[in-house]
Amino acid sequence: MTPPQPIPGLDYFISVFWAGRAETPEELAMRWLKLIARFQTIDPIFAHWYIWPDIRHPLPFDTDVATLAEKIAAKVATSDTGEPLPIDGYQFFTRNNMASKRGPRSFQIDMFAGSPINFPLNRISLRTDYGVAPDSDLTTFRIFRSALLALAETFEATIGLAAPANITDLWPKDWDLRRKFPFAWITYVAPRFASLITPPASAVVERRPDGGLLMAATEETFDTANPQHVAAARQIEAAGAPFSALPYPWSR
Repeated sequence: MTPPQPIPGLDYFISVFWAGRAETPEELAMRWLKLIARFQTIDPIFAHWYIWPDIRHPLPFDTDVATLAEKIAAKVATSDTGEPLPIDGYQFFTRNNMASKRGPRSFQIDMFAGSPINFPLNRISLRTDYGVAPDSDLTTFRIFRSALLALAETFEATIGLAAPANITDLWPKDWDLRRKFPFAWITYVAPRFASLITPPASAVVERRPDGGLLMAATEETFDTANPQHVAAARQIEAAGAPFSALPYPWSR
């Protein structure tokens, strides 16, 4: 039987970003260990994580910094001739299960980080399986708020967002995070930029202990077909105009 084809736009994602910041595999490994420990407190769905050296042999996530750093170092960017290019950063990913097939309870975390170059942006993301509708108990505000904060605060990101994948249909064709505040379900702004933003009255607002700012269009699961959700997200996007006006790379 032919497996069902993925349908674009059904999945949900979180991505957090920051400009150039050089980090070693050891430094990134320590962030990863803190991240996984924090994820495990969010929900049982995040209890176990696996690394995939190849498609057939998933391994339990390493809890030793040195061992994990070796695996991250092995994923260094390379030149066209295969030469390691640490200046271009490291790619690394992990999944919450050992299944090789897509499913409604699968999550993946993937990272591109460690580069001092300001383009492309350093980032780390969490997403449900591409093209598969996730189970509704997993796309809750509780889970996505907590996961966004875990990613953003552990990796000291500048900006972050959570949304259904089909929200990109509502983005401008030339949308670029370096020049435009995100239109999303939940948005995070780092402490040093939070004072620029005056949250709209319609937003769910959370001021973090370190000064970071989280804003959400709704505490319901975001639906791009819901006019109230979209309108509240647009108001948050508009409130981010002072951030959009900042020169890139972001500094102040």
